[in-house]
Amino acid sequence: MMKITEEQIQNELLGKYKPLTVESGITTFPFSDLSDREFELLSYLLVKEKIENESFGNHTDIALMQGVAERGRDCVLYQNGEVSGLIQCKKYQARFTKPQFLKELIKFALFAIKDTAILPNRENFEYYLFVSYDITEPTLTLIKSFNSEIEKEISDNVITKYTDEVINEYESFSSFTANQPTQAIYDILKKISVKYYNSTDLSRELNSNIKLAQSFFKIMSVVDLEGADNVIRKALDDYGLRMLTDIDLKSLQQRIGETEDKDRINLGFVDFFGYSTEFFKFIKGDELKKLMTSIADVIGVINKQQLDFVNSQIHEHIQQKITHELLFFNKIHVFSIGIAAPYLFKRLSLKLISKTMPQEMIPKIYPHSKLSKDDLINEISEQLYESSNRVMKGDYSQLAGDSNLVQFKINLYTHMHQGLKNIADAKKVFNKDIELLKPVLDEIEELIGKLIPDSRTVVIKDGSFFDNKDDISLLKKTIDKIEDN
Repeated sequence: MMKITEEQIQNELLGKYKPLTVESGITTFPFSDLSDREFELLSYLLVKEKIENESFGNHTDIALMQGVAERGRDCVLYQNGEVSGLIQCKKYQARFTKPQFLKELIKFALFAIKDTAILPNRENFEYYLFVSYDITEPTLTLIKSFNSEIEKEISDNVITKYTDEVINEYESFSSFTANQPTQAIYDILKKISVKYYNSTDLSRELNSNIKLAQSFFKIMSVVDLEGADNVIRKALDDYGLRMLTDIDLKSLQQRIGETEDKDRINLGFVDFFGYSTEFFKFIKGDELKKLMTSIADVIGVINKQQLDFVNSQIHEHIQQKITHELLFFNKIHVFSIGIAAPYLFKRLSLKLISKTMPQEMIPKIYPHSKLSKDDLINEISEQLYESSNRVMKGDYSQLAGDSNLVQFKINLYTHMHQGLKNIADAKKVFNKDIELLKPVLDEIEELIGKLIPDSRTVVIKDGSFFDNKDDISLLKKTIDKIEDN
């Protein structure tokens, strides 16, 4: 059996003429404009991907034949190393007729009689017909009700008639001239399964695999006006033309666009535009260090305030989505809520600090950054268990603060431990509750995460904005937006 290698397949894909088609999703691909070999190659690659995705029956592998004298098989299908089917490709401009199909089946049956390796298991064999256009109605009836229809063809001696024609037409079957293997052919046709794909079926598969389609066809895209507008806008964004429509970018571009290279100072986490190199030479040393420290302090203040903001959001969402919606409805125990705040803060604070230092430093300073969600939950829960276990045993040495604060914390732990006799009870309750809490924690993390952009930039401008009416108008709108409750 002459299989074709993957290297040969890739070579065959190169340099082909590609028929033109329109990507509309409602028309069929012009398979009949391909050469016979190209249609076979396309069918092979399409089915190969389906097999890899486990969506082509029970078949686990496919081989493409050399294309010459392959005994009625363009592709051979396998199931765990055993032959389990074939694909026969037929490229015609017209519909494939029932007589043509019956003769193809008879031809395959005769080859299988000559070589049993072609058809090792008749009860587990699928014969696929792939046609570039379509099949006639009689052919469709035959395939859709193959078991009963083939019995009719046998009873009406149609199979016998076509067998005689096939034997006389092909030199390969000359050994059957004197003794037609009629019963053996009948037995094969009665036991194999028959299926088909026409151009509509194949187009449906290719429409979900445009990359493969582009290997065989030159595809023109058709979009509606709204879709075209989106495509054009994306293209403009990709080529930097957002400058034409984005007010903030236009403003920034106007400020720095004409600044000469000698007046552009790039110092890592801060860039200066409109300040000469000579000026920075003048303030080098301690004065430059003082300037950079001041800017770092400003960024530090913003980062601290962002952490406070995140912490505030965490407690607000815990109150709403966990305390009100779960605890108040007795869906979880109060002890289990203790996981929420430290878990969410560690997850979300990591997003805040991820751009404040080199990436390789983060795991060293924040070891929890390497932990999965489940591992982080386990780490924090162990800390909760340890603290609760001490308090349950009357050990308050870990509770910091004056006597009033310590007593407050003891009362808080008493409230948390209500109904729990020991730490084993706490673990049992927590392990049950955490399954309810996980999706809620994910939801809260996502909601707050949207309030923390991945990239953050501060632009400090001079006082010239006072003379710009547009800038003053934007300032007023921003203040109104911030103060709006």
